[in-house]
Parts: sequence; C-alpha cells; structure tokens
Amino acid sequence: MTPENINLPLEHLEAVEAFEVFLKEPSNHPARQRIIASLARIGGHDVKRVTWNILGRLYSDDVSHQINWKGVNHKKAFSQMSAKSLLFSVVRKNSLTKSVTDAEVTKHTIRWFNLAMDRATKRRGGVRPPTCPSQP
Repeated sequence: MTPENINLPLEHLEAVEAFEVFLKEPSNHPARQRIIASLARIGGHDVKRVTWNILGRLYSDDVSHQINWKGVNHKKAFSQMSAKSLLFSVVRKNSLTKSVTDAEVTKHTIRWFNLAMDRATKRRGGVRPPTCPSQP
C-alpha cells in the first residue's frame, strides 16, 4: 500500500514529514490512488466514524497530539498538510459519505485531533501529568 519506508499508522513526526513529501511528489500519484482505495475500505456508519477511523489508521495517538487544524501551540497544521486532501478523497470514496461537505469532514477532523491527548493518556493507563498542585 505505502512505500517501504512509510508504515501506517505514522508514529513519529519524522514519518509524518516523510509521508507529506511522498504525497506531494507528482510521480507518486498512482501509489497515492492505491492508498486512497485501501483506506476507503476502512468504512464507518456515518461521516464522523469514517473520518475518525481513517485518521486513526493514518496517525498513532502519540503523534496525533502533535498535530491540530491550525498549527497553534507549536503543532503541525493539518489544514496545510497534503494528508488533508488525501483524507477528504478517502472519506468521499465511501458510499455512505460520498456527498459530504468539506465543512463536515473538517469539523470531525478538528475534534479528532483535539481528543488526541485523551486517547494517548488512556492507552498509558489514564495517568496525566499534574497541571498544578491541589489547593487546600
């Protein structure tokens, strides 16, 4: 599905960068189409589940909390990434979600990245670093 040096889900920012370079390269268009076809088989019962299932296949929880829609707080801006157009293409390849708007996919994408830290924390046993000492 993907080149040998790119494994999904992407687990490090370096892998995210490599995937972005791969997606931008015009000569990789046939491989990009194969990735779209493969990811489109993931499915889901509505636009939210389809979007979240695809994002979950693309990005590990550990790397997803280093990305957000706008790139605020020193994170990567998904809205500027080539993976955004890949995601939109994959979502629209699903028969249930073929006519969704960019706004619908965007809304669910933003939420998925916003919840990334919670997903990563749950997988580590629910322990979050303390934010401030409790007040008496």
